[in-house]
Amino acid sequence: MKKIEYIQVGDYLLPNLKVEEIHLNRFGRAKLDYLKKHDYGLYLKLLSKNELNDYLLNVQKEADDLYERLVEEYKIKWNVTEELKQKNQIKWVLMMNNINNCVYEIINKEISYRESVNV
Repeated sequence: MKKIEYIQVGDYLLPNLKVEEIHLNRFGRAKLDYLKKHDYGLYLKLLSKNELNDYLLNVQKEADDLYERLVEEYKIKWNVTEELKQKNQIKWVLMMNNINNCVYEIINKEISYRESVNV
């Protein structure tokens, strides 16, 4: 657990809850938006413990790994190969876009927008 800094306001010490700037990709930003809108209690809990960035980076890594794995599985399943890319580039691009959209939808449903339990 990281050290929390406090600021004195009158007679009280209040935690200095500022979020460090980190680079989040599409999945990390989606999870952050979800927490702010639908699970504000967890968002405040992670923020007050200074663990929000670590949590978001873990979710982002999990989503990235799942993205890579699912894209490769769909490419094999739908027979999207380099040979197709050389023969018919338009069809290859259309199929890859379709794969990306399917994978993004799965990841958003399974990771970005799922309820967080036991954090």
